[in-house]
Amino acid sequence: MRYLLITSYDGENYNGFQKQNNKNTIQDKIENALEIVLKSKINTVASGRTDAKVSAYMQPIHFDYDSVINKEKLQYSLNGILPEDIRVLSISEINFHARFDAKKKTYLYQMYLSNVKMPLMKNSLQLSPLIDIKLMKKFCKLLKGEHDFVGFKASGSDTESSTRTIYKAKLKRVGNQLNFYITGNGFLYKMVRNIVGTMIKVGEHKIDYSFLKKSIFKTYKSIHTAPPENLFLLNVEY
Repeated sequence: MRYLLITSYDGENYNGFQKQNNKNTIQDKIENALEIVLKSKINTVASGRTDAKVSAYMQPIHFDYDSVINKEKLQYSLNGILPEDIRVLSISEINFHARFDAKKKTYLYQMYLSNVKMPLMKNSLQLSPLIDIKLMKKFCKLLKGEHDFVGFKASGSDTESSTRTIYKAKLKRVGNQLNFYITGNGFLYKMVRNIVGTMIKVGEHKIDYSFLKKSIFKTYKSIHTAPPENLFLLNVEY
């Protein structure tokens, strides 16, 4: 049987989701907890990996297990073992693949506008109140549709195709909070952070928008990567 864990985690203290030798990862913590409770070696599959220090409001993870599981009891037991910055929100039985059957993913990148570093907004990126938000929103419109995002792919990506479809790219201001939402059928390694880094440089008038409009999917190569602490996997749709 295949079970789906909907998890949420604060990635600040981890080297990303995916297991790595001698690294502290989300996947290691979850698989170790499952092994303790189920008394069996468990391999998990997530909807996708998140980088070091990136968090998730909602990360689907599946695993296969031969026996029927008391889902409520398993959730309670896992949350009793896992560190406080990782939580299992729900468990259900499924008949799909958490990674390969994902149709849409939405990420949120949080920023705020202030001349002063705000202590209660440590997980948001500080920007100047003078930044050109209108120009940043124009940049967002360029992203929508199916494009080759090779210019936003970081080295180390193991994907063969760099073509992705972006369904939504929206910048929303609430007070001094600035939230960037992006929904696509998939994302390349560090693609969202490279998009945000470029968008910020556009808003700061450090990248010429007219030039970028012509070259973004042709010759542009991002060298601006936004910090990971402000990025959240918000939702995954199947």
